[in-house]
Amino acid sequence: MKRDSTIKRNWPRHILQWGVLAALVLFLTGLVHGDEPADPEAYCPVGGLQAITTWLVNGTLPCSMTTLQIVMGIALAAAVILFSKLFCGYLCPIGTVEDLLSRVRRTLKIKAITIRNGSVADKVLRVVKYLLLFLVFYMTATSSELFCKNFDPYYAVATGFKGEITAWMSIISISVVILLGFFIDNFWCRYVCPLGAASNTLKFWVWIAILAAVYAGLELAGAGIPWYILLGAFCMLGYLLEILHGKPRYQLLYVAKDLDRCIGCGLCTQKCPYHIDVAASEEQTVAAVDCTLCGECCGCCPTAALGIGTRKGKGHGWLKYLPAGLTIVLTILGIWVGGKFELPTIDMTWGIEQTEEDGTVTRLTDPSALRTMELTGLKSVKCYGSSMTFKARLEKIGGVHGVKTFVNSHRAVVTYDPSRTSPEKIREMIFVPSKFRVRSPDPADVDSVKIVTIRTEGMYDRMDLNYLGLQIRNTGKQIYGLQSEFACPLIVRVYMAPTEQADEKWFRETVEKEVLAMPAHGGSVREIPLDYRFEGMEDSVTFMPVPDYLRMMFTPFKAEFKSRVEEYAGQDQYVYEITDSNYEKPVIRMNMPYLSNHLSRHEGIIGIYLGLNGRLEPAISIRYAAPMTGEKLWDLMTMETWTITYSKDDVREVPAKLGFDTPGTVIRYRTESEVKNRQQNASR
Repeated sequence: MKRDSTIKRNWPRHILQWGVLAALVLFLTGLVHGDEPADPEAYCPVGGLQAITTWLVNGTLPCSMTTLQIVMGIALAAAVILFSKLFCGYLCPIGTVEDLLSRVRRTLKIKAITIRNGSVADKVLRVVKYLLLFLVFYMTATSSELFCKNFDPYYAVATGFKGEITAWMSIISISVVILLGFFIDNFWCRYVCPLGAASNTLKFWVWIAILAAVYAGLELAGAGIPWYILLGAFCMLGYLLEILHGKPRYQLLYVAKDLDRCIGCGLCTQKCPYHIDVAASEEQTVAAVDCTLCGECCGCCPTAALGIGTRKGKGHGWLKYLPAGLTIVLTILGIWVGGKFELPTIDMTWGIEQTEEDGTVTRLTDPSALRTMELTGLKSVKCYGSSMTFKARLEKIGGVHGVKTFVNSHRAVVTYDPSRTSPEKIREMIFVPSKFRVRSPDPADVDSVKIVTIRTEGMYDRMDLNYLGLQIRNTGKQIYGLQSEFACPLIVRVYMAPTEQADEKWFRETVEKEVLAMPAHGGSVREIPLDYRFEGMEDSVTFMPVPDYLRMMFTPFKAEFKSRVEEYAGQDQYVYEITDSNYEKPVIRMNMPYLSNHLSRHEGIIGIYLGLNGRLEPAISIRYAAPMTGEKLWDLMTMETWTITYSKDDVREVPAKLGFDTPGTVIRYRTESEVKNRQQNASR
């Protein structure tokens, strides 16, 4: 070990840094897993700060942000204001990687590129993170989606580039972290990181409090200043204070310097990740905006002239453990508090009051007459987007005037007028009948399916039938599918082999299983808690022909272009058909619009379909006429990238959404009248 290494003397920091990085690697790679798949954002304080901003601006939470992330964001802000940038110094995985890159460079004896603090280049580069800070928080608040995901290098790596990223942004940011971070110490942290900009600004919390007070005063005076002006002022003030002042004065902890012991060796400045000129400071405390209390300067000091201390006191030996201890305590406290309560992702009302153009408010409904009801088990309500979809369904119900959604617990509180509707009516109106295919019967083996009807409770979310179907699939019984129909209790029709037997006892045990063991990525098992109740089984049993059942359970897709139907009328037309049993899967139906969009750009394409052919096989069929040919179609369908038109001015090249292994067959297309004539001729 090198003589100037701080690992031994500053071990709390290194244990935390590498412990966090190792835990992230273990959980995100699936080497260690819990009941749920690892969420890269679960404890992200950066997302929490963005969520707070969006909540203050819109009264909603972005994406799938929960109270936990918000509390972690508050904990980070409190740590910065009271102590320093503890997250940056002890927990941030990007900071750990940048520290590692610097160590590798020094080991290889490659000369670093030095950007001196306070130089023109330093001041110009520091503006980048403030521009990104404004962009990230503005875009998040206006879209209710975490904009930082588009370029966050941690998120891109943690999700394996499968998250909500913008590829070119992520590639650039990762390149900045690795390449520039290798040659310039902590380049990302000093000049690019939006969280670094927010943290540096919060260090000057007195000025921020004054700014907030001025804004509030102007709002009370009726100035009507947009919120993004305050955000811009926050960023501008932080940047100016950082480059012109750079010395926050109202923290509880600092790096304390014993001037009598200092021998001016300069090791502290060399070891500081941010190159703060600790050696040149002639003050009792090192008050620098970049300081994270990482303790590297204290760990390398040969005369123990540096230590962690208060503003006016000297450093003490035991205080060197305080920043790491505070980091642990604040993190645990944030997790504990975040799990104690939940903020609604959306909290919206409508139809209660109406504001006229002249500013007068007309009451449409008496607020005192409104009541609330709670809906639980809404597994499809899991983010901002699904919450807004749920709200849109409620708005169509007369007498409903508001909703709060809680995505972490999958529940909603609905506000309604009892004189116009009731909880039972609301449940019926929001219910979406669904079907789930457990497995498909083979027409060669059976000619009909048996239908039995069971009644359940706690299954009013559209995902519930899917989960019950997966539970049944695990039993191995010859049950083909499920279909739900609203009633109290819920009607669930079960389609099974004619010879299959399932009594009330079996259905009760299956429906009321508390956990669904669902295979997950990497061979792990995801356990989904369930809370369904079996209410009974009806006596009647009916039968349905297999062809009718297969057509009923299959969800077709059709995209036909009217102008081309007319254009190619009277010409020879053909159908390019590809069959595959996998075309039953929902993912195929979900990606058919992309295939249709891609193919429709080419001349001769008349329609794209997904359905069952005459042999009851799932098939993708493309109807076309010259100049299109079957060979050209195969080439278009098997391209690595598809051209998708999202709007007139938005045309993108995207990776192919579907893969095809076996070429299809060309069939002559016949109109309905031609088919009818052939059938009549055959019957004569």
